[in-house]
Amino acid sequence: MLYLTNADVQRVLDMRETLDALRRGYADLARGDAAYIPRIDLYAPTGRDDDYYRWGSMTGYCRSEDVVACRIKSDVVSWPGGATEEKYCMQPGTYSGIILVYRASTGEPLAIVQDGYLQHMRVGASAGLGVDVLARKDAATVGVLGSGGMAHTYLQAIAAARPLRGGKVYSPTPAHREQFAARVSDELRMQLWPVNTAEEAVRGADIVVTATDSMLPTFDAAWVADGAHMTCVTRREMDRAMLDRADVIVQLGWQTIKPGADVPDMEWPRSAMAAYVAGQPEERARIPRSRPEERDNFPLLVDVVAGRQPGRTDDRQVTMFINTGTQGLQFAAVAGRTQRLARQAGVGQELPTEWFLQDIRD
Repeated sequence: MLYLTNADVQRVLDMRETLDALRRGYADLARGDAAYIPRIDLYAPTGRDDDYYRWGSMTGYCRSEDVVACRIKSDVVSWPGGATEEKYCMQPGTYSGIILVYRASTGEPLAIVQDGYLQHMRVGASAGLGVDVLARKDAATVGVLGSGGMAHTYLQAIAAARPLRGGKVYSPTPAHREQFAARVSDELRMQLWPVNTAEEAVRGADIVVTATDSMLPTFDAAWVADGAHMTCVTRREMDRAMLDRADVIVQLGWQTIKPGADVPDMEWPRSAMAAYVAGQPEERARIPRSRPEERDNFPLLVDVVAGRQPGRTDDRQVTMFINTGTQGLQFAAVAGRTQRLARQAGVGQELPTEWFLQDIRD
C-alpha cells in the first residue's frame, strides 16, 4: 500500500492526466460502469460559540481504474460575519483530508493519498470539461475572481480547452492578485492583468470564473457579456440574477442527497449539502442556511455530452456550468490514476498491506 503526500501527487499528476482520468471516469458513468455516493456531512458542536466541527465524506467507483475511492475530511469551520467560510484542523493553516483507494476486483487497499493538491486539480479539470462542452469555440479571454489554488487549476484546465489570449483577475488583496497574475502569465504564456474591482474582471470576458471562498454572490449578472460562459466553484457564489442571466445552465452532477428527500434526521444546511447535525437549537442556529438558488437542479454534463440534453446552440447565448457534484467518482478516477502513476514512477512511501487487513470477520 502506498502513502502519497501532496508533493508526491504533484510529481506525477499534471492537468493532462487529470483531464484524461476524468473523461474516462465520465465515460464509465455514461455507460453505467461507474457509480458514486454523494457527499454527506456531519456537524458536531466544539464547545465554543463561534464555530462547528464538520466531517465530510464522498465515495465513488471507476471501472477504468478498477478502484473504489473514499475521500474524507475533518474540519473546524466558521463563518465570520457570514461573508466567507473559514476552516482548519487542529490549528489555523493545517487541514486534514485523505483519500482511501481500494482495488475493486480484489478489495485490496492500494493507497492513502493526501487530498489537497489532487482536490484542486480535479475541481479545476472539471471546470475545463464544462468549458470544452459549453463555451464558444472562439472564446479567448477570461475574467477570474479569486487568486488561490482553485483559480490556478481552473485557468490551467481552461487553457487546455481554449487557446486563451489573455484576461483579468481580481481578488481583494492587491499583492495576491498581482502575484497570481504574474505567475499565470508566465506559466500559461498569456497576459493576465490584475484589476481593482470584480466588475473590471468580468466585463467583456468570454469566460467568467468565480473561484472564491465567499458565502455571498461574487459578481453582478449585468456585467456578463452576451455569449459568455460562466463557471463557479460553489453554489454559494451565485445568486438568482446569475441563473436568470444564463440561457443554458448545466451542472456537473448530483453533489449530495437531493434536498427534501425522505431520509430520517437528514438536514440541508450550508450550500444545501445533506448533513446530520448534533447540538442544541442555539448551537445549530450558527450554521448558515442555504439560499433557494443553491437547491436548484439542472441538466447534467454527461447528458449534454451524450446528446440527451441540449447545450449551447448559439454563440450569443450565455452559458453557466455549475461545477459541483459527482465528487466521489472524480476522486476514484483521479486518485486511481495517481496511485498507478506513482507506482510506475517509484513515488510514495510503501506501507505493509497487512497493516490494513485482519483475520476477524466484521
